[in-house]
Amino acid sequence: MGVAAKDIIPFHRLGETTDQGYQIDKVSAANDEAMDAILLGTHRDDHYIFLLQETGTCKCMVDFNHFIMEGNSIFFILPGQVHRYVEASGTTSGWFLALDAGLIPDMFRAVLEDPLPMRRPLPLCAEELETLSQCLQLLFDVSRKEPASPYYKQAAYGLVSSFTAMIAALYSVQPDAGGGPPPRPVMITQAFRRLLLHQFKVCKSPMEYAAALNLSLSYLNEAVKATTGLSVSNMIHYEVMLEAKRLLYHSSCSVKEIAHELGYEDHTYFSRLFKKTVGVTPGEFRRHYRE
Repeated sequence: MGVAAKDIIPFHRLGETTDQGYQIDKVSAANDEAMDAILLGTHRDDHYIFLLQETGTCKCMVDFNHFIMEGNSIFFILPGQVHRYVEASGTTSGWFLALDAGLIPDMFRAVLEDPLPMRRPLPLCAEELETLSQCLQLLFDVSRKEPASPYYKQAAYGLVSSFTAMIAALYSVQPDAGGGPPPRPVMITQAFRRLLLHQFKVCKSPMEYAAALNLSLSYLNEAVKATTGLSVSNMIHYEVMLEAKRLLYHSSCSVKEIAHELGYEDHTYFSRLFKKTVGVTPGEFRRHYRE
């Protein structure tokens, strides 16, 4: 038998490389080790990727669209998008930031995941580049403080929030450069995502989402998988667990109370689902991020 379609495209999880929720590297064509970590084959990620280019040229492919970053520019890739970094010139240098969606405030995610424009590399003026580079340099320095203390961890998360706020501000004023409406599977996935963000606490049934969108469940699944590589059920679990991580970190609610807040009457089932999805128990997650 052939390889299942879902296994053809590698899926990279940020939690397999770091437990901090982000990974930042200064990259350049002269640094073979850092560049090799960026120039991977075709794959998807369960997290955001931000590329801040300071010099040179970089070519990449995202969901069959080819993009060229030239000179001072910023670009980001959403979780689930199929992408590949094709090549970089010998003068390329800049920053690479992998970031868990849970560290990005909802108001910034709303801009970054806006379904209308096609996100392309955005040229930066010298002042914009300097501000963003300084923010990432501070994040890079803070992330390497040893031993890691909760104070430095909070400083890092504050810098992450500041950086994503500035990116959202830059992209929020950009017109649609897509050259036309997105393909129907993309439009369906975007409509599903919008509905999911408002309903995930009360609706866990893929069938109900399909009905709300006047689609068959098989067609909705087909569209969502073609766009993100995930099933409708996976997407629902992802959004629920993202909110669960926020509540575990920011609130003093018990796991049972959080389970009920998210629509689960059986908190033991919620705990099993959390561990299966996130890789650790709710208690372990809370202890780690509050240490």
